Amino acid sequence: MTGAANSTASERAVAQQKPSSLAKSLKGPRSDETLRLYDHYWPPVEHFEGFDPELIDFLANEPAKQRAILEGLRHDPEAHGRFLHRHLAAIYAHNFGYRDGAYTRHTDDDGEIAQFTAKISLERELFDHWVTPGDVPRFDDQLKAADHLDHLAETNPGVVHPLFDFIRDEASREQIERFLQCELIRNEVVDDEVALLVVGLQGMQKAVAAANLWDECGRGKLENFHTYWLRRLLEASDDGWEALDRYRVGHPWFAKLTSNLNAALLTRPAYKMMAYGCFLVFESWVEPHFVRILEGMTRVGILDDEVRIYFTAHVAIDPRHSRELSDGLREQRPLLSDDELRDVVYGAHLASDTGRRQFDHMLTYLRAMPSEGAAG
Repeated sequence: MTGAANSTASERAVAQQKPSSLAKSLKGPRSDETLRLYDHYWPPVEHFEGFDPELIDFLANEPAKQRAILEGLRHDPEAHGRFLHRHLAAIYAHNFGYRDGAYTRHTDDDGEIAQFTAKISLERELFDHWVTPGDVPRFDDQLKAADHLDHLAETNPGVVHPLFDFIRDEASREQIERFLQCELIRNEVVDDEVALLVVGLQGMQKAVAAANLWDECGRGKLENFHTYWLRRLLEASDDGWEALDRYRVGHPWFAKLTSNLNAALLTRPAYKMMAYGCFLVFESWVEPHFVRILEGMTRVGILDDEVRIYFTAHVAIDPRHSRELSDGLREQRPLLSDDELRDVVYGAHLASDTGRRQFDHMLTYLRAMPSEGAAG
C-alpha cells in the first residue's frame, strides 16, 4: 500500500491544505505597468455626490406612497423601466461598497433605513410587475433540473440574439467601441458578484462558485485578475479612462437590466438559489457573444491584443464555468428541496428573459448611432 493510503485523515487534510496557493504571488516581482494600472481605483467610478432629485423624493416617501408612484408608471413601459433601473443601480452601489455608493465610508442610520426601504419597494415592483419569465417548468430531481439548465443555456433567446450578429457583421468601429464601453461597465464588478454568490451556498454549489471566484481573482496572480484585463483594455484604448468617465454619465438605463437583476437576487437571501441559476445563464452566454464581438473587432480593425485579451481569455474559460455550475447542481449535497430547485430554474429563466430585453434595447440604441463606416 502507498504512503498516502496509510496516512490518517488529518494527515491527508494537512497535505492538501498546507502548501500556500499564494506563496509565489505574494512574493513575486511586479512589473511597473502592473503597479501603475493597479493605482487606479476599481471600478473606475467617481465618489458619491448625492442621489438625483427624483430618487431623493422617492426616498422621502412612506412605502405606501412609493408603491403608488410605481403603480402610476406601469402604463408607460419606458418610463417604468427607466425609473426602476436607474434608481436600483444607484442603490446597489451602496450594497457593493464602492465609493460611488451612499454611506460606504460613513454610516447614517436614518439615511440607510430610507435607502433600504426604497430598495425593497423597487425590488417588489421589479419582481411583481417588470420581469416576464413566462411559464417556468418545475422539477423534483436535481439531475433533471441540471439537464434542463444545460438545454436552456444552449437555446435561450440571448444566445443567438441579433445584437451580436450586428456587432459581428454590420457595426461601425464607433458603434463597437461604444458597445465595448457598455460591456466593460457590465462586467467591471463580476468578481464581487461571484463573491456574493458564494455566501450562503453549501456543498458542491459553494465549491464551484468559489472556484469561479478564484478564477476571477487570477488564481492569486494580480496580472490575471479578470478586472485587470479590463484595465488593460482601457489603457490601450484612445483616451480610455477619461472616455469611460464621460460615457458613464449618460450610460443608458437599459444597459443595467442584467446587472440589476443579478444584484437584486444576490442581496436578498431568499433569492440565493435564483441567483445561482441566473449566473449559470450569464456564464453560458459568454462564449457565443464574445466570439461574435471578437469577429466584429477584427472586421473594423481593432486588433490590439491589449484591447482583446478580456474577450479572448473568456472564450476559453467561461464554457467550463457554465458546465461546472450545472454539474455542481447535479452533485449537490444536501439535496435541494423542490422549492429550491424551482428557484434555481426560475432564476435561469429570469436571466434569459432579462438578457433578451436588454439586448433588444441595446441593438436599437447602437443602430441609432451615427454609422459612418458600418458594413453594408
